[in-house]
Amino acid sequence: MINRTMIIPLSCFTILISQPFNTLLAQDISHKREQATSLIYQGKIEDGLEKLKNMLKENPSDQKLLADYIVLSYNNARFSKTDLKYLQQIKPAEFPEYAQINLIKALRDQKEFGLAQSYIQQFAKQRPASYWNVWSGVIYAESQQKDRAKHALSLVSIDGLSADYLSLTAYAYRLLEMPVESLAIAKRAVQANANNESHSQYVLALLANSDYFTADQYIKNQRLDINQPQLKHVLKLNEFSQYTQQAIQYYQVAHQQDRGYQANLKLDEILQEMRAYETQLPDDIDIRRRFYYNYIYALSFRNLSSEALLQIPKAEQPVKAMPPYVRQALAAAYLRERQPKQAESLYTSLLSEKNYADYEVYEGLYYSLIEQEKFREANDIINLMDQVLPTYQYSNAKGVDRTTHSNRYEFYNLKGLNYAYRNELDKAEHYFENLVDHAPNHAVYYNNLAQVQRWREKPQQSEHTLTQWNGVEPVTQFTRINHMQNAQALSDIQEWRKTYTFLAEHEPDDTGVIESSKFLGDRDRATIQHSSSFSKSEADNPDILGRLQGSREVESWTRLNSPWFADNFRGFVDHRYRWAKYDFGKLDDQRIGVGAEWLSRRKHATLLVSQTTDGDRLGAQLGWSHWLNDHWNYMLDYNSQAAIPLQAQDEFDGKSYLVNLNWQAHESRKAGLSYVYTDINDGNLRQELSAYFKQQIFQGPKHQTVATLSGYYGKNDVLDVSYFNPEHSNSFELNIEHNWLTWRHYERNFNQKLSATIGAYNQKNYSTEPIYNLSYQHEWQLSRTWKMDYGIGYSVHPYDGNDEEKLYAVFGFEGRF
Repeated sequence: MINRTMIIPLSCFTILISQPFNTLLAQDISHKREQATSLIYQGKIEDGLEKLKNMLKENPSDQKLLADYIVLSYNNARFSKTDLKYLQQIKPAEFPEYAQINLIKALRDQKEFGLAQSYIQQFAKQRPASYWNVWSGVIYAESQQKDRAKHALSLVSIDGLSADYLSLTAYAYRLLEMPVESLAIAKRAVQANANNESHSQYVLALLANSDYFTADQYIKNQRLDINQPQLKHVLKLNEFSQYTQQAIQYYQVAHQQDRGYQANLKLDEILQEMRAYETQLPDDIDIRRRFYYNYIYALSFRNLSSEALLQIPKAEQPVKAMPPYVRQALAAAYLRERQPKQAESLYTSLLSEKNYADYEVYEGLYYSLIEQEKFREANDIINLMDQVLPTYQYSNAKGVDRTTHSNRYEFYNLKGLNYAYRNELDKAEHYFENLVDHAPNHAVYYNNLAQVQRWREKPQQSEHTLTQWNGVEPVTQFTRINHMQNAQALSDIQEWRKTYTFLAEHEPDDTGVIESSKFLGDRDRATIQHSSSFSKSEADNPDILGRLQGSREVESWTRLNSPWFADNFRGFVDHRYRWAKYDFGKLDDQRIGVGAEWLSRRKHATLLVSQTTDGDRLGAQLGWSHWLNDHWNYMLDYNSQAAIPLQAQDEFDGKSYLVNLNWQAHESRKAGLSYVYTDINDGNLRQELSAYFKQQIFQGPKHQTVATLSGYYGKNDVLDVSYFNPEHSNSFELNIEHNWLTWRHYERNFNQKLSATIGAYNQKNYSTEPIYNLSYQHEWQLSRTWKMDYGIGYSVHPYDGNDEEKLYAVFGFEGRF
């Protein structure tokens, strides 16, 4: 049993013993803390901070120890996220006052804005002071909570603040984009105490008010260019930023007023000045980054994309860490430099920026996907834009109706072009026709309609669409470029060159103008065209091969064209070769000739004079073609040395006459009728009539399928000749051709073509027999100026009741030197 009478004496004894012990313990902690602090002051920062950390492990709730660690680690730039664990032991009522501001600064640097606000409120309850409202306003402003920041600053008693806190208040107002208030308070800070901080905030407030002259004079008068040299650089950077924006506005106004040739004058001046200033940049990484941010932005806007991308390493920062407007400028530069994957990454990062993504960001992302052939993802972006972009914009003026948002107008254009990029040109044309009907005052809708009509092989209708804006001033850049490209499609060379010359002076950076320059340049270069075929044939009755093209056959055609001269003329050299193997031997026909060609306004004439390589059978071929409009074309051709069967060409000659009539509704529906009359001087008059109807039955971004129905009728005089010469014959065929654009990278692409034909052939005195043909080809666009194709095929065709089975290969190329 406990003796209660002993409790009081025992407690008294414990107290007497513990008080000296606690005092000794506190003295020991204080001594060690002083030792650690001394190490830090001696420059042994890591050793001293490590000692303080070890002491905190043993005494985590010691408020003075916590305070010293926070102050010393912050002042020596060592406070990090890992140190936040120590703050759990802070007791606001006991935490030393000398460390409170350092704690707020440390949390602010770590972007721990919520935690900083919590401690501000707790410290303010313990020791109310106006400067806590200043800090609250600063933290709210830096965390983009503008309304709360403004409320906190409204509670500040300006009259009771020191110069340092006046400067901090001016800084907060500047962050809130309240330059007038910032300048007024910064002026008071300078008047209270003209130190480095107050000088800085005053100059920055002047810059926020775009008063560059006063800022420059103040820096010089106060000799701040010597004492605080970074301020003159900040002044220069602000000037560059302001003048760049003004140059961009000048560019936009110049375009609206049809003064494109002047549009870049201001921006070029700014860029020249920035290039000169780059060598004067200080070692301050923040100033250097700000310079390169603006430099990249200006270069990208000026379409100097490669130069903009070269500045990235100079900023010494990952691109994803750069401000959104710089990333957008770089994304645009990557896209123009044909690096769509990098552009996509940057545009995607911008979508996560709060309240940043606008039409231009979505549009850039869309085109970066299109250039990578990501058509499904691009279509998803179109659907997303339809959901997130504003439809209307509203006026604050009473009685003013809402209007369609400018972003929505831009989106309507992109939505229509999306159909076109997916090879759904019929949908694109119908879409823009509806837009024009609903918004007849928008020139850009007419221009997009005209562009799609030209893509649908209707340049004359496209030009008619543009005439709806005749007499309207100023003429837009888009309209002039459309007119130039229509002139090219209509082979109106003089108008094409005239419009290009104007645009090259006024809009030299436009992609349409640059592309047209390349095409015009191509006309000054020699070109070559070649096609050849090789075949091997078999038949149940070998005699039939002797009346056809033999058991083996080779055909080739090569043409070398001179550059165009006098806009509409060029000369050429032509080579044709035919060879066949028969049971009785080999036959060939090789002709070489020279000719001239004329092309103007959809009229085309050719004259070819040729003879065999043996020096005989001199002949001439005349050709004429004329597009009457977008839908009707006729062709005439006369050849005094027609390509008659090889079996007859050693003894006889032939003349041929050709008439073609072609019709097209657009690029996906066409038809034609052809009549050929060949007079062979062995007494045979051969007449051939053929017709076709072609319809595109499937189209997609990478796949297209076309069906062609064709018919043929032939008639020959009844003669005993050595070549196949039926009195009457006719055929009907259905061909299905599928194209798969397997790979594309700008001008280069690879296409696979599969073609299958089935039909029926009838010859007088013989029964109707089936026709088959299957072919597979590769088509390579090797560059903008060179292309190549090759393929194999197999066909079955009846002649005189016997099937000829033919295995063949084709090869061709075309290019400019």
